[in-house]
Amino acid sequence: MTDRFRKGFDPIQHGLLRTLYGDLVPPVQMLVVRPGLYRVVDHMFANLGRLSDRRSLRVARVESRNAGFLQVVTTGGARGADDIISITEDEARHTCEHCGKPARLVVKVGLEALLTTPEIELGDRLLCTDCAHEFQKEIAHDDR
Repeated sequence: MTDRFRKGFDPIQHGLLRTLYGDLVPPVQMLVVRPGLYRVVDHMFANLGRLSDRRSLRVARVESRNAGFLQVVTTGGARGADDIISITEDEARHTCEHCGKPARLVVKVGLEALLTTPEIELGDRLLCTDCAHEFQKEIAHDDR
């Protein structure tokens, strides 16, 4: 079984982001977020793209780390960019990493999960109730 909720955009999704937001979007390997946060990241790029003085602004990396923690690294600057990034990071703290619904639980993924699902990425996940239940079954290989 592979990790259905691995981090990262695929090349097609990345191409769409580049088409919409141009050079503001970093290379695909620098967008390391789970599927539930794709909408949050897309919304951030849309808002940054609307800034009148965004020409020197570049997003160097976007990465979800730990449960609900989204890190956005930029170079250059634009008036209002820090506020947009802060709002985005806050929104990630309330969004299910798997489906994008409001998050409710932190699921701990420790070494014991590797015994049944060695492909799973270690680290806590911030999930809604439904995704938490399904994910816990997946990492335990439990069909309850």
